Amino acid sequence: MSTATEELITNVTVERGDDGVTALQIEVSPDAVKTTREKVLKDLSKRIKVPGFRPGHVPAAIVRRNVGDETIAQNVSDALVPQAYQAALEKEGLIPLERAEVDQLTFDAFNGTGPLNFTARVVMRPEMELSDLKGLTVTQPEVEVTDEDIDRGIEELQGQRAQINDVAERGAQNGDIVSAELTVFMNGEQHSDEPSRLRGFILGDSGFVPAIDEHVVGLKLDEEKRFAVTYADDFKDEDLAGKEAEFLVKVTALKERELPELTDEFAVTLGLKDVSEIRERMRHAITEGRTREAIEAVRTDLVEAAVEGATFEVPSKTMHDRAHQRMHNAEAELEQRGATLEEYLQNTGKTHDEFSDELHAEADKELKQELVLDEIARREEIKATDREIEMHYRQMAYYTGQPIEDLVKVLDYDTARGSVLQRKAVDWLVENADIVDAEGNQIQNFGQLPELSEAEESVADCDIADAAEAVDANTVSEVVEEAEAANAE
Repeated sequence: MSTATEELITNVTVERGDDGVTALQIEVSPDAVKTTREKVLKDLSKRIKVPGFRPGHVPAAIVRRNVGDETIAQNVSDALVPQAYQAALEKEGLIPLERAEVDQLTFDAFNGTGPLNFTARVVMRPEMELSDLKGLTVTQPEVEVTDEDIDRGIEELQGQRAQINDVAERGAQNGDIVSAELTVFMNGEQHSDEPSRLRGFILGDSGFVPAIDEHVVGLKLDEEKRFAVTYADDFKDEDLAGKEAEFLVKVTALKERELPELTDEFAVTLGLKDVSEIRERMRHAITEGRTREAIEAVRTDLVEAAVEGATFEVPSKTMHDRAHQRMHNAEAELEQRGATLEEYLQNTGKTHDEFSDELHAEADKELKQELVLDEIARREEIKATDREIEMHYRQMAYYTGQPIEDLVKVLDYDTARGSVLQRKAVDWLVENADIVDAEGNQIQNFGQLPELSEAEESVADCDIADAAEAVDANTVSEVVEEAEAANAE
């Protein structure tokens, strides 16, 4: 322990809780309290204006009378507590995971013989043992693109360029964009207070369980239909699993997509020469996207291998706090979409406990990975430069669409620095790993994306990448989201 630390703190008691929270009971020396008090009084004497006295020469008694002892004591504790906390961490060799919460602060700023006592409660980084991380062997997934993939990508592209028309007279057909209200009845009684709102799904490709698409076909706008369904025995909601129910579906919005024909004229609207160039560009876009996924899969496998070989105890408080935040974020996102958590659970067939367990499992996995990557960065002395942190902010601003100055307010410097260090720790794992293909051959240029051919170069700026991404995304096309927004208006 350094001399400065010895002069600042006289005693530190460490109590480790079962939830990962460590309580540090810290005692600051009376001399440090006295020295800091005198400095605070001197600084205040420079800032206050008292007739008959020059700034910096106001007597302590008059400073106390003008400023108040409570303010002076607050300034003393504000100056001493952070210093003493850092000194206690240094003395005990502890590394915090989160910011500390300070309580039980007691001292008399004007008693020259009394110490300052406080308790800092903080989650510490757990002690960790890592396995040998050099020479980990992982296999990069094979990247393959079929003609069927290209066809699907082109269909998605056509869908993005489709004209959306309201349907007023005819009934719903497969391929239409439908919004509906769904009410579930069990034994003749309504299962929930409010019907579920099913927004902007493509009829025939909704993926709803139990399926409703075939029953919606033929229904006109504002028309409803009641029909029987049977939930599967393994349905996640135990209250519904294996049981019979009745669904009442009412169509609240109905739109059709008029797709453009796949012709050379359509290619020209995309800035391309003909249909063959659409296919060339689509093949490259899908290949590039799947190559990125394969690269990310390798990085994920390496992190999981590092976590699996590590021995440490996850701070349960941090894990539970993160799971709770995930639940809060999910509810807020659903609310923005005009839905509730209860509706989401009903549509997915999950119970609240099952959903909560999923969030806890995700939080636990995320926290383990972060702790291991942080430890790798520490042991390998990996550093994050100011330039790298600045680029991290710029990338986050680009992906979120937020101005950098706004992003800095919600993403503090230490968090941004930690993200950069974790990414570089994964880079270190990659650099020290043996990455092979499906046949076991070493991949020499891991991370290199496929290059554009001369023909593809001419069409690199068109919108095909979005359609190619949708081939593997298993999500509704952007055009459906636009139609849903139009419905809301």
